[in-house]
Amino acid sequence: MRLKKYEDFFLKILALFFAALLWFFVALQEKVSREIPARIVFKNVPPGMLLLRAEPIFVKVKVVGPRSLLRSLPNHPMRISLDLSRLGPGPHQVRIPLEVVRLPSGLKAQEIHPPKVEVVLDRLVEKWLKVTPHLKGRPREGYLVEKVRIRPPSVRVKGARQILKRLKSISTVPIDLSEKEASFETSVFLNIPEGVIDVNPEKVRVKVKIRRVSP
Repeated sequence: MRLKKYEDFFLKILALFFAALLWFFVALQEKVSREIPARIVFKNVPPGMLLLRAEPIFVKVKVVGPRSLLRSLPNHPMRISLDLSRLGPGPHQVRIPLEVVRLPSGLKAQEIHPPKVEVVLDRLVEKWLKVTPHLKGRPREGYLVEKVRIRPPSVRVKGARQILKRLKSISTVPIDLSEKEASFETSVFLNIPEGVIDVNPEKVRVKVKIRRVSP
């Protein structure tokens, strides 16, 4: 009789164990949803074109699938590629298809927020711009800047058409004149405006002539 009681108790424990195991398995396979951050990257910008602006860069993807698979997704943002090959110059509202979201088997993208990205494309052009010195500070008292010479005096720039048509010149990075009392020559980089992707050359020689003021 005692042996039978032990057997019944063991079977109950075993049944409880398998019930808990079954519940755990079902809970892990239950389909749930989770919002995953994603970063938009752009590919196939048409030749002779420049991607001037894109907003937003980050979106949220609602992903549905088994709880166990969702837990395995990394915490860092996934990447979503958008093809721009069919777009012309100007602003565009580009829809983000659910199909471009790459997920492990068993998971499905259900929704993207926001569902569209605004991109602005412009034609890529070249232009020669005069270089202007950006001088800051003042020479020592009793001295003044007599002349500034830049070599080369102009540079070739490449960038978006709507940006370059507004530019008449391009400046150097700041050149400090504070407490200067003698002429000097230096090599400085140019201050490249947004929308300009290439400057040739990107550095110029600046010669600053300083003289003493007659008392």
